[in-house]
Amino acid sequence: MAVFLPIVPNWQNGVRDTYEFKTDVFTSRDGSEQRRSERVQPRRAIEAAILLDGDRLRTFSDALHRARDGKVEIGDFSADSAILIDTVANGGTVLNVDRIPAWLTNSMSCVLLSGRKSRKITVDFVSGNQVVLTAGVVGAVGQGATLLPLVPASLQTTNTLSVYTASVATHAIKLDVEPGTVVRITDPLPFDDGPEGETTQVFGPAALFYGRYVLLRKPNFVQQPTIAFNLPFEKVDYGRGVTKTYTPVPLISRTLTATYMAMSHADAMAMLDVFVRARGRAGEIYVPTWAQDFPAIKGMSGSNIRFAGTDFYDAYHSDPAYKAILIRTLDGNLIPHEISGWTTDSGDTLIATETPIGATADQIELISWMFVARFASDAMTIQWVTNGVANIAMSFTTLANLAAEESFGNNWILATGHWRDTGQWQDGSVWED
Repeated sequence: MAVFLPIVPNWQNGVRDTYEFKTDVFTSRDGSEQRRSERVQPRRAIEAAILLDGDRLRTFSDALHRARDGKVEIGDFSADSAILIDTVANGGTVLNVDRIPAWLTNSMSCVLLSGRKSRKITVDFVSGNQVVLTAGVVGAVGQGATLLPLVPASLQTTNTLSVYTASVATHAIKLDVEPGTVVRITDPLPFDDGPEGETTQVFGPAALFYGRYVLLRKPNFVQQPTIAFNLPFEKVDYGRGVTKTYTPVPLISRTLTATYMAMSHADAMAMLDVFVRARGRAGEIYVPTWAQDFPAIKGMSGSNIRFAGTDFYDAYHSDPAYKAILIRTLDGNLIPHEISGWTTDSGDTLIATETPIGATADQIELISWMFVARFASDAMTIQWVTNGVANIAMSFTTLANLAAEESFGNNWILATGHWRDTGQWQDGSVWED
């Protein structure tokens, strides 16, 4: 039986939530990939620094000795919490809270976190914004205490404490959440395309565009995003005479690494949903660079954009990764487009998009590349600064921008149909997420 571990995180160091899928990636010599996901749900690990002083050091030690198999229960410190709005006297059984989260139901056990004390309580029933307990609380509980869900987890085989005095110690604890006990259910996918010809639907931090998500969240540039350009050429050198290089991969891939800030618990979970739906490295999404990647516009008409010179054409027209753009207008609108063709005309570069641009040249603030990409890692870490504010590090590897139906098996959205060039979903059955 799992033992309750009465720990409280030191929020000065934050709490780290790591979610990890497991994907097999098979890469051919020309860079094309096949990917196979081996987990339906990600494994989760929780890391936190805890302060053990006074009787907390003793109770922690006692709990470890009872949990000989490593099975424990802890409060989910980063979960959507309920906050007490009134003080509860010793022995009180009624908790008045600000709201009832979805996880808080009748006849369940949860955690009451007050100051640096964590205690396990049992809920009898929930009525309105009142939580009624089966037994009274031990000791008074002040306003601002929080209710958190219980999480079954496993300890590491070795847990090392840093001891400062006979009654004060700290511990950087890491726990693996029991697989299958906490399942992240993502929001339903909106397959209704709205008006005919509309190709984008925005919800939360993402949008649907030609069968894939677009990550519509700008990185936190204070954390200095990085871009690694991967040149996959091969060099033959026998150590004497001339050398020769070969380019079996027809694209220059990028590894984009950035930190995104979530300003609420719901915001962080929406970012996590993008990762969960992609199943780590298995799926594909569009990721804009948010940079001014294009030279100054020389002219525009309909679905054509003209740029001076042909250097831009020479650099990108044959690379299969550079086939989508994101236009940001001066008033903040975001307009994604697929590129249907490149040409040179009168010494200029001419780009044609699948649909009319939807803005004039003087309305455009910047044009960024928008890459088809996959997550570069099967693990994603949410660094909680508080239980409502987090920094989320994400890394992406850019891929060839193939039509969605050509990527069947790689793209999670393709289980029931495919997207045509008009951006309309051709549904063959009922989607099951």
